[in-house]
Amino acid sequence: MRVDWSGHQSVDPFELQMRFSDQEGMASLDSITLHPSDEDLEKLERVKGVLDDLPPREADFVELYFFRNLRQTDIAGLFGVSQPTVCYRLQRAAERIQYLLSLPDISMGELTEEMYGFLEDKKDAKIMVLMFETTCQSEVAKRMGVSQGLVRHRFIRSIEKMKKEERMIRFVKLFNVVAQNLNILREVRRVPSGDESVVKMVD
Repeated sequence: MRVDWSGHQSVDPFELQMRFSDQEGMASLDSITLHPSDEDLEKLERVKGVLDDLPPREADFVELYFFRNLRQTDIAGLFGVSQPTVCYRLQRAAERIQYLLSLPDISMGELTEEMYGFLEDKKDAKIMVLMFETTCQSEVAKRMGVSQGLVRHRFIRSIEKMKKEERMIRFVKLFNVVAQNLNILREVRRVPSGDESVVKMVD
């Protein structure tokens, strides 16, 4: 499911971000629609791009709840899950969206080029690229066949190297955001055990 953004009444992007910054209150908030201006539509395009980076189920939940005004109980019925599960996934989506919107405007291509150009050791460059892509030390370690300790050490060491170069400061800011949001992009699913507080990481 994806919203048709052209000519569609959408939530104000500032309202959307405000809700995402108040995660505990999300479950009780009703969606508010309005006629967006051209400037609003441009901002909503960025939100749309961020939604594409969410797990598909979470993106569907966000679109249905915030943009199509469905209640959490209705969404739960459509997907055959409980209302608390919908609420949990909306909160998790909020965390991911808040993180993605906070990142400096740097593309994966630009990041890869700069890391491999600046860092002499290509293993360091690969670690930095994968940390940006996954935000997960264990996933990076798994993909590279090394320990999490090595990933963490080289990640921190590379940031310290970048701090010494003025042109690399924007990448320092980027990786500081990543460091503050480890595992934010990993999908977490509830384990069907009768206890909806039980979650598992999806590899």
